[in-house]
Amino acid sequence: MKKITLVFMVFLGVALLFFACGKSKSPQSPAAGSAAAEPSAAADPATPPAATAIRTIADMANAWNALYRQNEKAINDYQGIPIMGLVTPPLAFAAAVQFDMMNPGNRDGRFDGKLMLAGYKGFVEKAGAKLTFGYDETLAKDGFGPMAKAGDRMTANGSLALDKEYFIWETANERAGRKLERGHYEFKRLGDGSMICLALKGQTFNFRGEEELRDNVIYLHNGAGRYDFVIAKGKTGPGFAAISFADKGDLSKEQALELLKAMGYAIEKSGGVQGGKLVLDQ
Repeated sequence: MKKITLVFMVFLGVALLFFACGKSKSPQSPAAGSAAAEPSAAADPATPPAATAIRTIADMANAWNALYRQNEKAINDYQGIPIMGLVTPPLAFAAAVQFDMMNPGNRDGRFDGKLMLAGYKGFVEKAGAKLTFGYDETLAKDGFGPMAKAGDRMTANGSLALDKEYFIWETANERAGRKLERGHYEFKRLGDGSMICLALKGQTFNFRGEEELRDNVIYLHNGAGRYDFVIAKGKTGPGFAAISFADKGDLSKEQALELLKAMGYAIEKSGGVQGGKLVLDQ
């Protein structure tokens, strides 16, 4: 059902809206969902949206969204319900765009404050073409689920290389010095305007609160008329070995498949958008 992708789009849209409302007169790319950010209904689906300069985290999120909207129908139409792994990785942006609000003028320097949506104390630092940002918070009360209890340490560290158009976001949840959950997310825009993504997540407990080490890797290549993907599962948990475009290069779907198989992951699904339809590899 389309509701699943719409939930993500609404959530990210709210985060971007908060950012836009608090931003000063500094230049800004069109917000996700605006007429300038998404192609018209008559646009050729194989034509990428015009690429805008990346100046903020929100700009990076908008760039992904503009491409995703060209593939959204194919993703939603697959057997009536989208594959979750194809829509969840960009939620990393929904958390990270909050840091833009700490530096609405987009100036060089370090800026500290409270994240508007999360409520955590965080920081963002800009040094020319490099942004770094993050938080380190101890939960005062229980949150949702077995991996968010009072006393847990929640950390996040991110970076955005504006010149390389390369975003990294890492999160962790620790309890008594033990990592219960860990995430590693990377997004990069390529020379042709398409974008690639790696999303790795590992956890110690299942949804029932029982100890069960597991992790997953999602690779995406989001572009005009294409949405290549690989979804793989493992049993390492939060101790998974991080995979980075900085080390492995700009992976294609075929290269990602071979890499994950070599690392011992079980491939759950792979495929892509072809001719306006989502097709799984056989």
